[in-house]
Amino acid sequence: MKVAVYTIALNEAAHAERWANSATDADYRIVVDTGSTDDTVERLTKAGVTVHRIAIRPWRFDDARNAAMALIPANVDICCSMDMDRFLEPGWRPKLEAAWTADTTALYCRTVYRSKPDDPTILRGWPTKNFHSRWGYRFKRPVHEALVFAGDEEVTRECLDIVMCEVQDRGKETRRQYLPLMELAHKEEPEDAQICFWLGREYMWADRRDEAGALLQRYLSLPTATWGEERSEAMRYLARVQPDKKMSWLDKARIEAPHRREIWLDLAEELHGQSDWLNLFWACANGIEKTRRTNSYLDDSQCWGFRLFDLGAIGAWHVNVMDKAADWGQKAVELDPGNQRLRSNLDYFIRLRGERRAG
Repeated sequence: MKVAVYTIALNEAAHAERWANSATDADYRIVVDTGSTDDTVERLTKAGVTVHRIAIRPWRFDDARNAAMALIPANVDICCSMDMDRFLEPGWRPKLEAAWTADTTALYCRTVYRSKPDDPTILRGWPTKNFHSRWGYRFKRPVHEALVFAGDEEVTRECLDIVMCEVQDRGKETRRQYLPLMELAHKEEPEDAQICFWLGREYMWADRRDEAGALLQRYLSLPTATWGEERSEAMRYLARVQPDKKMSWLDKARIEAPHRREIWLDLAEELHGQSDWLNLFWACANGIEKTRRTNSYLDDSQCWGFRLFDLGAIGAWHVNVMDKAADWGQKAVELDPGNQRLRSNLDYFIRLRGERRAG
């Protein structure tokens, strides 16, 4: 079995050695450099990586990745696509060989996100199709490129014991190209639900509300937009860009994916703003009982902090459920111990609870 780890690179000197060292168990390490002006190429070459210099004009990520794949030797059995800001945890090669069978065409590993390379805390993670057979695959879309199978029958397997880590580099210059490339991808395939969702989200981030609203609603109408969690996320975004319909969209999101704490927190924030204390208490109680994170790429770590407990305690106080006000206030303080407002609220709730019990 021959294994190649490959990727594209542009000014990745900060990650080059880490990438190369994590892939040393591969038979081939191949990087296609698309025009680095730093010492990425020199660092990779010194680490024993085979580097090819190419130019892609006009720029598209799928063309660059397909060019990299074309440079993998023909005798390779398994390819591993791994971005330069990612690295494989040790021991991946024997796990791969044990999990890969004769009829396998692709294998899902587990990709996890960390704040720092040496920080064991996993921010989020999910299965990703990073290993594939040498033949029958290509990348599609100019950005947010997807690995697609072009053969007769795709056979995928999982080995989530293989862990690929990512420490996101948000300062990359290439991120500035995402929006125009997403617009191109949507123009090329307007029925692609995934790119429709991502482009709508990008418009929301750019405060282009009308365009975001139109695309997110189009996404919801597409027959391939069937994943409840993503549909609920689109509804959350629509609540932001169409504030006059906020409660309607949040209610639809709640119905679509009631297991997501993110939706309940959005509802709680809105109900708090309306001083609707009874429904605030209801929303927080429902959200707090959602104790299991989805671990999808849509998972919002902010929703697992103190805020839902904070709002719940305030709602409980207003509806005179003082045991809950104190319990949730205590939990809020535990999650943000340096917050003096939370401590003051908790002291008040506990004192009030004692007075009412005594009276």
